[in-house]
Amino acid sequence: MSITNPLTLVIGATGNVGRHVVRTLAGRGLPVRALARDPERARATLPAGVDVAAGDLTRPETLAPALDGVGRVFLLWPSFDPDHLPAVAAALATAPRHVVYLSAMNVSDDRPAAENGIWGAVEDALRHSGVRWTMLRAGGFASNTLDWAAQAHTGVIRAPYGRAGRSLIHERDLADVAVVALTDPDRHAGAVHLLTGPETITQAEQARQIGEAIGRPVRWDEQPPDEALAELAERFGDAEFAAAGLAYWATLADQPEPVVDTVEQLTGRPARRFRDWAADHAADFLPAAGVRSVADQYVALMRAGRLYALDALMSPDLVRVAPMETGGEPVERRGMAEVVENADRLLADVEIHAVDVDGPFLATGRFAVRFRFDQTHTPTGARTSTTKLSLYTVADGRIVREEVFYYDAPQAVQ
Repeated sequence: MSITNPLTLVIGATGNVGRHVVRTLAGRGLPVRALARDPERARATLPAGVDVAAGDLTRPETLAPALDGVGRVFLLWPSFDPDHLPAVAAALATAPRHVVYLSAMNVSDDRPAAENGIWGAVEDALRHSGVRWTMLRAGGFASNTLDWAAQAHTGVIRAPYGRAGRSLIHERDLADVAVVALTDPDRHAGAVHLLTGPETITQAEQARQIGEAIGRPVRWDEQPPDEALAELAERFGDAEFAAAGLAYWATLADQPEPVVDTVEQLTGRPARRFRDWAADHAADFLPAAGVRSVADQYVALMRAGRLYALDALMSPDLVRVAPMETGGEPVERRGMAEVVENADRLLADVEIHAVDVDGPFLATGRFAVRFRFDQTHTPTGARTSTTKLSLYTVADGRIVREEVFYYDAPQAVQ
């Protein structure tokens, strides 16, 4: 059945790839709708006039209004959690639709779906839903090197496996291919497209080309794998996932990732090189962007409740200045050991039910985050909420100072 309704819903519309899909479709005058958990925030980043619908893949019941009248969908699965996949796939299949899914090249049709990770699970759910589909199996994203933003401006990137050869792809090339499939669904129905950048380039050479883009030398400092594993396991909260990633990078030193020309075949022009991507993102690797990278990671971990992973962002010599109690005089604590010991003492009689995180708010060398806590004082059973602002100073990719300010005294929760 031909998909005639041209309205496209973009899921992941504010992400690295989705925002380019939205802008390209809107720039061509094609009808496009963005799905967003926070529509107001999304409208601030998307082109004027783009329809934004509230919805959340973790709450499949919210998708029906966003899908109303939609004939085509760009899908980016936002997590490693497959729990809501059947319900989401069923929602997509409630009307004749074509779904273009951004998958991963490591999915293999020769393996059971269970062995293909979350990407294979999403593909399998789409195939069994009855919806029409196109799979875009992408290699490594060039944008993943933004993880080095906090280091690059210092002139040194310290990470493992500098000899690993990667065929990284620009997010704009992924978006361009997605638009091709979305605007010609009959031609691409049932197609599986493998996508890479136009060249294989080692990680050490990527660092050098980032240096060219920002106008200062950047060298590679080879990090021992066991040290990298500890950092990644803490950051991702999943030691097995971190180990699998490192094991894959290790193989790329002798068996670099392949290069395919699918981008050129589908768009009519060669894929963008990594140096093109680095030039496009040069500002993201300058000192202010280092603060942005740390701030974004910090807020993401806080919102995910992964407080144990925050230590990786903190300097061992962290200085924390905070009142001992609301309205009290500030007290300075020095060093992570003293800061953690004091925090454990203060929270010993507190059960935190929820934390609302607002920010980050960026400034030169610093960022701020506003927190609102819903908590119970366990000895008395008193449940209260209170709001505080924390101001963080960043140096060399780590938080070196935190200053805490309380907005109000704790208020009773009704």
